[in-house]
Amino acid sequence: MKKYKHLSQVERTLISHYHDNGISIGEMARRLGRNKSTISREIRRNSNKDAYRPDTARRRYLSRRKKPQRIDRDASLKAYILERFHEGFTPELIALRLKTYGELEEISYISHESIYQWLYQPAKKKEKLYKFLPCCHARRGRRKRVHRGRIPDRTSIHDRPEVVEARKEVGHWEADLMSFRGNSQHMLVVHERVTRYTVAIKLASKTASETIAALLCFFKSLPDNLLKSVTFDNGMEFAKHKEITQQLGVPTYFCDVYSSWQKGGIENMNGRFRRDLPRKTDLLNMPEEELEQIVLGHNLMPRKVLNGKSPLESLASHLNRAIVFLFNKGIAPHP
Repeated sequence: MKKYKHLSQVERTLISHYHDNGISIGEMARRLGRNKSTISREIRRNSNKDAYRPDTARRRYLSRRKKPQRIDRDASLKAYILERFHEGFTPELIALRLKTYGELEEISYISHESIYQWLYQPAKKKEKLYKFLPCCHARRGRRKRVHRGRIPDRTSIHDRPEVVEARKEVGHWEADLMSFRGNSQHMLVVHERVTRYTVAIKLASKTASETIAALLCFFKSLPDNLLKSVTFDNGMEFAKHKEITQQLGVPTYFCDVYSSWQKGGIENMNGRFRRDLPRKTDLLNMPEEELEQIVLGHNLMPRKVLNGKSPLESLASHLNRAIVFLFNKGIAPHP
């Protein structure tokens, strides 16, 4: 894709000449090597009442560029965007949230593209607001697990019912392990496929016994209609998965070897957690309240895939408790 360049004064002079001689917009675009919409927009925006003149066109163009952008003119909107940036929102999520709940928030809607344009204008780049965007973090590639053994009695993910793959009902979970401090500390992550609701549990070790005990403790706390299946990768910490089926009557499924992407929901969630919990984190000495606050923050984060709802709002709606978390107004019943 070619990078767009603003029209030069030479091009404006040629446009004026072509326009005075009745040459079509399409032919102008061909001669100048420009898109027809660029020529059309230039003439429409910068013409005088009687004709298009290059000098006045340039003055109109410069005057418009000096005009403060809408976000800078709307103090409430600017404050809302900055607050959401500090909470980890992306421009897409801010725009989606305002489109859905802007009237309740009493904040006017703005598109994500307008937010990006405002964010990357020279004055704002000096403030380094772009550092709040996920793309400005260090790049995180997928890491393959070393497969040192074969888990007995595995059921392949390819045998999982279609309703699970299509995310058509709540209650199908994915589980994974996150490691810290040179693989010496571990956290169990459990992720619901439809609502994206996530739970994180510290582990004393990553043995199969410790892991399955933590999973059973969590799953036993759920209502029956919120537990229908569990999907794992091939880490040996999940070797005792059959205890879930034996004690709770819930089927378990496993990804193909070296194919953790097949449970992409929890892999995405792990990436989100890494923003707050890098590998050097001392997880065991972290207060439980701090970890709970981090997990709550992610469960309150609106998701584009949920049409602007947060995982907690989505889970509540599936439990017939329709609520909305308004960032300016608190909690309100869903209209």
